[in-house]
Amino acid sequence: MNLLYLSRARYGGWVTFTTHLYHGLIGKQPSVHEKMVLSKNHEVLRITNRTEKTYRHMGNYVPYRNTCEKDVLELEGPTLITAMDKNHRELAMKLLKRGAFIVIHDPTELRNPEFKEFVNPEQVIVVGKAMLKHMPGATFIGHPYMSVGGTDPLDLREWQNRPNNAVSTSRLDFDKNSDWLFEINRQLSPNKQIIIRGAENRMYTKNKIVPKYPEYRQDSNRPKDERSIFDLNFRAAYMLCKQSKFMTDFSVIKGDGGRTQYTFLEAIDAGSICLVHQDWIKPKDAMIDEGDNQNCLSFENFTEVENLLSGTMDPHTAVFVRSNASKLLQKHNAVDIATQYAETVK
Repeated sequence: MNLLYLSRARYGGWVTFTTHLYHGLIGKQPSVHEKMVLSKNHEVLRITNRTEKTYRHMGNYVPYRNTCEKDVLELEGPTLITAMDKNHRELAMKLLKRGAFIVIHDPTELRNPEFKEFVNPEQVIVVGKAMLKHMPGATFIGHPYMSVGGTDPLDLREWQNRPNNAVSTSRLDFDKNSDWLFEINRQLSPNKQIIIRGAENRMYTKNKIVPKYPEYRQDSNRPKDERSIFDLNFRAAYMLCKQSKFMTDFSVIKGDGGRTQYTFLEAIDAGSICLVHQDWIKPKDAMIDEGDNQNCLSFENFTEVENLLSGTMDPHTAVFVRSNASKLLQKHNAVDIATQYAETVK
C-alpha cells in the first residue's frame, strides 16, 4: 500500500498514526536494534520538488521517501492519504479523483468547503465515530496501535510505587488546553506536579503561556537535553508514562471527541490512568468515564484535577479503571486494524 503523508508536520498524531499503521501492515513489532524497517509491499511517501531513491527516517523506525508530485500522481496500487494539511489540499483532491482514499482525523480538516463538497465519503476513513456526522457515509476504523510491552493492570503495588505522579505528553497547543497544566502545577507541591513534555506550538507558548507563566521556557531557550520534545520512537512516550501514575490530556476539539488519541493509547499501554477534559467524552465512543466500562477519569475544570493529584486515589478504583483501559487497548491492535485498512483501501 502507498501511504502518502501530505504534511510538513514532523510531530503529533498524524505522524504517530502513519507509523503505527505502517508497522501494522507489516505485521510485526520493530526491534530496538533496528533503525528503520523496510517493506517490499508498503511505503511511506512525502512530497518534495524531486523524487529520491534513498530513504529517510520518519520516526518510530519507519522509513519514508521524498517524491515529486508528478510521480505521486502516477502511483499504482492501493493508495491512502494518511494526513493532509492545507498546503497539500489541491494535490489530495487530484489523488482522490484518481481513486485514492484519505483518513480524516478531526473536523478541522474539513474546514475548507470546496474540499468537503468535493470528497466522496466512500473514499474517506475516520478514526472516531463523532466524525461520521461531519462525513456521513464514511468508514469508521479506529486508531492502529503497536503495543510496546503493556503492563499488568492488577499490579497495584507497581503503579503506586511509580516515581512520578503525572505526566503530559501531548502537544502544547490551543486545542490541548495546555494552560491547565501550568495552573495546576502552581497549586501542587513539587512531588505531585505534572511533568510537561511534548512538542510545542511556539506561537501558542510565546503568546499564551510565557506571559502568564514565566516559569516556562520555550524549547529554543533551553539546553537540548532539557527540551520538552522527546524522541520519535515507540518507547519514548511509553517510558514517560510508565514512570507516572496518571497521564493528562485536556484536548477539546469542537465537533469531535469520545475517541482515542495516541496519548491515551500510549498511557494505557504503560499502565497510566488517563485524565481527560469532560467535554472530550461527551460524544459517546471509546473513552468512558463512568459505569461498568469506565476506562478514564474526566474533569470539568483544573481545580478538580488539582484535588485528585494532591490526594490519593482509591486503589480499587485504580485497578478497575486500568483493567477496562487494557481491554480498550486490545481493540486497537495495530495488525487487526491494519487488516481493516487493507480490506477497505483497494
